[in-house]
Amino acid sequence: MPADNIQDYQKIIQELKARKFQPVYLLHGEEPYFIDEISNFIEEHALTEMEKAFNQTILYAKDVEIPLVIESARRFPMMASHQVIIVKEAQNWKKLDELESYFQKPVPTTILVICVKGKKVDGRSSLFKLAKKYVNFEAKKLWEDNELPKWIIQLVHSKGFEISEHNAALIADFIGSDLSRIKNEIEKLILNKDKDKEIGQDEIESFIGVSKEFNTFELLSALATKNTKRLFYINHHMSDKKDFSIIPLLAMMNSYFAKALGFKQGGIKDSRSMMSTGMNPKQAKDYERLLVNYSQSSIERILGIVAEYDLKSKGVNLTAVDDVELMKELLFKILEA
Repeated sequence: MPADNIQDYQKIIQELKARKFQPVYLLHGEEPYFIDEISNFIEEHALTEMEKAFNQTILYAKDVEIPLVIESARRFPMMASHQVIIVKEAQNWKKLDELESYFQKPVPTTILVICVKGKKVDGRSSLFKLAKKYVNFEAKKLWEDNELPKWIIQLVHSKGFEISEHNAALIADFIGSDLSRIKNEIEKLILNKDKDKEIGQDEIESFIGVSKEFNTFELLSALATKNTKRLFYINHHMSDKKDFSIIPLLAMMNSYFAKALGFKQGGIKDSRSMMSTGMNPKQAKDYERLLVNYSQSSIERILGIVAEYDLKSKGVNLTAVDDVELMKELLFKILEA
């Protein structure tokens, strides 16, 4: 999810907290976490407990037709300023455009929330354009390796705690892009913390189960020093997981060597200069060693190799080879570059 999308999400939550309600919320996209967070906030906070009895309706698209939803939305609230209607799993409706007539003139005292998970509503459709007058939010996946740690840092800050970029990236590396699981694991960690407000690596290892030895950062560190024995030892343990995937590793490798190339081109060689850019000491030391062990032309070749294996991981020019074998091939080719 790009930064502007995260800002849109935060703005929606802030407006809801300020009780600035819109008559229509079209929530759609590939990331269910943000859709759930917005719809749950409305469900829990828009009405008082007494008002909810007569004015809040939670529906599932597979159980109700769109005309019935529209009919309900056109009613007026009973002894309350608003009524809330939340339709979940609206991706099960075949013709979302049947909502257009209501979106053209929604009832101001109704808060209608339509949740479409797993896909984006067609941006060319009239429904999409009509929803832009109110709240039209596309929940995008946090694919980029730098976006997910940033989101983790924001989440931790919102709970009154601190976490370094490195430790946020460590959580992202271990858990992946399952935002609901990340939130649950961080809440579990905070619940078990002492009075210290900083989330450290030891706590991450204890409460989330991240191994200090077998993670992407240690793999990259072994690559930087060309420590072949350690490199393949770490890779063996990482690729032994049931949910192992080469795709996030390729993204991190591309970012890692692209940054190294930038240092080469900029004439930056020492870890102290790297730390001045905000990099933590361990990462800076790894980069310093990498720049000694790899020439600029080698790094450029490695970026080409990573791009080649990115295509292979997506099935381009590839026979039946699994991610574990692809990863071994990739590491051998990087060491030989």
